This record gives sequence, structure tokens and C-alpha cells, in this order.
Amino acid sequence: MRYVRWMALGSVVLGVMMAAIAGCGKEQSDNQLPIRRAKMRAIKLSTDRIMVALKNETVDGVADEAKRIQEALKAVIDLYPPEHEEKYTIYNQASQTLALGVASAAKAGNVKEANKKFRAMVPYCGKCHEDCAFMLAPAFPEYEE
Repeated sequence: MRYVRWMALGSVVLGVMMAAIAGCGKEQSDNQLPIRRAKMRAIKLSTDRIMVALKNETVDGVADEAKRIQEALKAVIDLYPPEHEEKYTIYNQASQTLALGVASAAKAGNVKEANKKFRAMVPYCGKCHEDCAFMLAPAFPEYEE
């Protein structure tokens, strides 16, 4: 009886994995992915630098990094896959607005406000990454071959 349950469970797991692999295959045909990955790496580095500065209660370099984030987001706004373009464009524009808020607060020397704006911006990173986590995982060196 246990053997039958394990076989049924194995069949279900195998079916789910096959469906996931089949679905991912279509996404890999996205020829804009390498450019978006490069820009996402730049955004990741900038967010890390901002986080370190704000953690040290300073705004040194924060405005410049927020500007880099805005530029990277502007560069990819036309590179989203057509089936996701509307959703990601909304996320992109909201992120750009929040990055501008981080830059403005940093230029004013207001660490507390910059931190608040940065914390509001960070969840937008997860919106795209969560939706295409499989696609973005190779963007990080520890996952690359």
C-alpha cells in the first residue's frame, strides 16, 4: 500500500516538474534577457551600496547609487517580454519614483527619510524577481556555470 502511495506521489511530482520545465523553455527564448540581467546586476550592486551606507547612518554616495538605479530601470523599460510588459512597466515606474525619493532625501542629507524611501523601494525588486525567479537565478555568479 505504501509503495502505491509513493508511486502516485512520484508521478505527481514528476508531472509538476515536467510542466515547469516546459513552461520555462518558452521563457528562455527571450533575447532581451541578457541585457535585463546585466541591468539587474547593476541595480543589485547599487541597492547593496545604499543599504550599507544607510546602515552606517550616512548618505554618502546614496544619491549617486539611486541615480544609477533609475538609469538601469529606464534602460530596461522597453525590454520586457510582451506577455509581462504592462505589469513590469508599472513596477518599473513605481521603482523609479521611489529611487528618485531616495536620491532627493540623500541630497538633502536626511538619513532617516532616505532609509524610509529605500525601504519602500526594496519590495518592488521582489515583484519582478518573484515572478521570474527561474529566469533571474543565473544572473548571480554562484548559479552560473
